Amino acid sequence: MTYPITPSTFSDNPYDPEWYERDFIYSQDGVKEYPKHHCKGTFLVSLPFVRSFHNAVDIGCRDGEYSRYLQKHFEHVYCFDPRFRKFFPFNVDLAKVTHFTCALGDKDETIEMSGGTHKLVEGKMTSFACFRLDEFELPRVDYIKVDVEGFEKKVLMGAEDTIGRSRPLIVIEQNDVCLPGEDRFAAKAWLEARGYRHVATCERGWDYVMSPGD
Repeated sequence: MTYPITPSTFSDNPYDPEWYERDFIYSQDGVKEYPKHHCKGTFLVSLPFVRSFHNAVDIGCRDGEYSRYLQKHFEHVYCFDPRFRKFFPFNVDLAKVTHFTCALGDKDETIEMSGGTHKLVEGKMTSFACFRLDEFELPRVDYIKVDVEGFEKKVLMGAEDTIGRSRPLIVIEQNDVCLPGEDRFAAKAWLEARGYRHVATCERGWDYVMSPGD
């Protein structure tokens, strides 16, 4: 399979399947058990609406906190994050995931970010390569999770062909972080205009589960 960027490589894969059962996660907040981690909560809320379990996509995967739940249920998971995170191979089995160190958006460009956000912070901005998900030409996608701090609509626009072809379940974060001049629920509205329905929300009220409604 040909991609617009080479997949990330990790020196080893220390992941232990037992950690999944224990909710043991390598996190920036501490390496320990998280039985009530918000990623687990959101995934469990979305799980009843999944229609099939071929491939999943985690956009804004960070250290694989959400990817770890996807890899347990789907045949393969494609993960995207502009930052190369050292804890990622501790939280997922690399045999079941493909990781790309890049951002996703609505066009090929170089974007400026501060950490994981798009807010301008003088002296702390870093440049990252940005691609469209459609360019990766992924096989059948049944689930997409998007958590990109206000960039959600741009990500969806760059994935329009993939979404139209596969009609996956989509989980989007819609908190109060927005790009300048954009509505908080811009991504949700974009999906609704394409026949998607809002079917569930996480306990925090941020993550919206959107079903294709076909």
